[in-house]
Amino acid sequence: MACSNCFNGCSEITSDQCVRYTGIDVPMLGIKSGDSLSFVEQSLIQFLTSALDGTGIHMPIDSTIICNIVKDFLPTCGELSLVDFTTALIKSVCSVKVQLDALAGDVAAIEAPYTTGCLTVASGDSVTHQVVQAIITKLCTVEADLNALAINLDTNYVKLADLCSLVIGCIENSDPGGASKLYNKMVPYTVVEYYGSVTNFDSTGAGIGDWEKIYLCNGLNGTPDKRGRVGVGAIVGVPGGTLAAAVNPGSSAFNPNYALFDTAYGTNSVILTGTQIPSHTHTATASSVVTDPTHTHSFEATNNLDGGPRPNGFVNSNTGGVSTYTTGAASTGITVATNVTIDPAGGNLAHANNQPALACYYIMYIP
Repeated sequence: MACSNCFNGCSEITSDQCVRYTGIDVPMLGIKSGDSLSFVEQSLIQFLTSALDGTGIHMPIDSTIICNIVKDFLPTCGELSLVDFTTALIKSVCSVKVQLDALAGDVAAIEAPYTTGCLTVASGDSVTHQVVQAIITKLCTVEADLNALAINLDTNYVKLADLCSLVIGCIENSDPGGASKLYNKMVPYTVVEYYGSVTNFDSTGAGIGDWEKIYLCNGLNGTPDKRGRVGVGAIVGVPGGTLAAAVNPGSSAFNPNYALFDTAYGTNSVILTGTQIPSHTHTATASSVVTDPTHTHSFEATNNLDGGPRPNGFVNSNTGGVSTYTTGAASTGITVATNVTIDPAGGNLAHANNQPALACYYIMYIP
């Protein structure tokens, strides 16, 4: 095919500035019919150059479809070129890569072996997923158990705030009018100290009004008589280990074998007998008067009194030149030749045998 417009080796060169372009308008390149060939050539060269490096390629992309990570790397003003978009995409990919590497480390840590404890973990591709699923399952089970417990508490237990009213209601149902009765606050057959007025009791010691079924412990109405007495633990019939020696009746004649309601032991005063006083001696001196209506005394003398008159009531025994003289049991006012006498001592009176005490009334609830 022949080229009608090809270079034909003409010897003269015509300036491109003197040649007019007669083709169609190209608004994208800024070329219009009638422009000089030089202008058209420059427009084409600039377009091709910008197209080759991307700065001249502008794409009308809707900004709403561009994700934020790409927008963060795009210029904030001016028309965006292919270079701008390419650069933003490369930087976005690199940023995502860095974040993915960090996430990979986190995932590796998350996927490390778990101490599952009470969890039942099923096998699977993701350990974390299985553990989380086991936690969810356990929580659902705990929730169901808590709901059941709440129902059980509402059904079988009462709130502290409702307790008093329920107790009063229960008392009223089982004992109409008994909510105000004081015996409902007492343990049956238990002796309790009472420091109130005896006007709450009748002449026999039985409680009246709200004190119904409560009795003074005066030995009437089936009560023990606690007047003037303190309590002591009974021994007979009470189970337990071996008694301590201080209270075991088998270890001393002074340890009573207390039985319930025993009252035979104890006294408020004591008079010591001759066998109960400590062992002792008396010293006799000259010119003493022996006066002893209750017991005998012995004394020794190196001078033998047998040579003189023997005092009435004295019995002499002589051993090795030493005489021992003993008064008779009824000797009174006996004076020996050497005027040796022994005076009586002691008033034969009782002494108190009381422990420190605080008096009170004792009461008992008898159903």
